[in-house]
Amino acid sequence: MIRYLIKNNAKLMGRSWVNVLLFAICPVIVSAVLISAFSELMENYKERGEMRCGYSIESGSIWETAEEALKISGEQADIDFVRFDEEEPEEMISKNELSGFVKFESGKYKIYRVSEKPTQGAALEYFMSAFCDHMTNAGIDSVDDIKLNIEHPAFLKAVDSKDYYGIVFVLYYAWCAIICASGILTSEKKYGIRRRYAVSALNDLQLYLGRFVPLAIVVFFGTIGAAILNAICFGTNWGNILYAGVLFLVMTAAASALGLMFQSITDNMIITVILTFSLVWIAGFFGGSFETYMFSDRPQILKELSPIYHCNRAMVEQAASGRTNYIPSAILYCAAIAVVCSLISVAANSIRRRGRA
Repeated sequence: MIRYLIKNNAKLMGRSWVNVLLFAICPVIVSAVLISAFSELMENYKERGEMRCGYSIESGSIWETAEEALKISGEQADIDFVRFDEEEPEEMISKNELSGFVKFESGKYKIYRVSEKPTQGAALEYFMSAFCDHMTNAGIDSVDDIKLNIEHPAFLKAVDSKDYYGIVFVLYYAWCAIICASGILTSEKKYGIRRRYAVSALNDLQLYLGRFVPLAIVVFFGTIGAAILNAICFGTNWGNILYAGVLFLVMTAAASALGLMFQSITDNMIITVILTFSLVWIAGFFGGSFETYMFSDRPQILKELSPIYHCNRAMVEQAASGRTNYIPSAILYCAAIAVVCSLISVAANSIRRRGRA
């Protein structure tokens, strides 16, 4: 009976064009857009050494109180800020071979970019935006708290947009696994199929596995399909295939268990989708799905709490350099999610089933 249930559900999920579109096609489309949009910015992430940028500060402006914080934060981001107050920015750039110049005036600043160095200019603009956000949050009177956490792993080689976004959005879509089972779960409730399960010989664990196993399998192969398409279309490098395959397997199991847990607790597909998508979006926000984690200045503790962060770092770093410190944490984190969410789902379904008996 359990084998028939798994086989039947897997067929129903695998035949759905919505599932094929979501897990195999949508990641490729989104990757194509982001690869094109951020190709120039990602060129900045190379072993280029330290940038040297000039700056000037208008006397009496609020920027004078944040000057020391600017230099310290610049050092953390491999940007050496040198002050020039005598001549025009364009002259300072040409005379001193600077990568850019920032002119601080009362309540504003202006960035002068070098046309021959577009990626350094993009990096400087990003740095200043992040620095000003931190300065606003910390307050001018607390410049010691203005620090940027921009990660540059020593062993990580250059990562371009086709590898970064070609990887992270395939992983991101996999976490929306519950959509794959939405049709079956809705039909079970609508047509009273659960009442038939109640009189069957299947126990609560077997009923759960009848949903979990086919869901994880279909999402796993859909994710593999998207990865292959990205490799063919954009040349995305997935690094060690064994590492990638194991991480895909554990991650899709975690994503499937997470969605089924919400469905078991709420017994409402709409609420389940909202909860799942909200949690995945937050995890992706801090995990580097939207803003590359190498340039992200989000608090490290929030990033470490995101399973997507561990998966992104593990996959991107092993693909770029053949090594990473995040494979163990990514696998353990996802495995823990899969186990805990599965136990909660079985318990919730058991309570509901007994309540109907």
